Amino acid sequence: MSVQRRHDWASRLVAQVEAARQRPFAWGGADCCLTACDMVQAMTGVDPAAHFRGRYKTKAGAFRALKAFAGGGLEETAQRITTGLAMPEVPPLAAQRGDVCLVETLQGPALGICLGAQVAVQGPLGLALLPMHQALRAWRV
Repeated sequence: MSVQRRHDWASRLVAQVEAARQRPFAWGGADCCLTACDMVQAMTGVDPAAHFRGRYKTKAGAFRALKAFAGGGLEETAQRITTGLAMPEVPPLAAQRGDVCLVETLQGPALGICLGAQVAVQGPLGLALLPMHQALRAWRV
């Protein structure tokens, strides 16, 4: 299976960013992975996190789910999902608006969505905007 952006992907992305802007962090609801996957789903109609939804509500549960799915953590899970959806990896600084990025945060690695010069990542009180130079990896959507 591969993902393709809908013709109106840009407006769908804006709507998802606005919806997430003030939404507080919650494991299994509004965490970095699910927020990024919500945006990908809005842009493409494909939910990269379908396997994980409703399966955890705590940090420990999230880490167990990642380990069970890909044998490791967030990076390994992102690699497995993006490979399965034919989302090619690109150099982080070549990421375009709407692409998925793995970034380093003070809390550890997180998934976000490229908005141009910044990556939108779920933070404790809503979306945090980090500079693209913090991106470790990126995948084309």
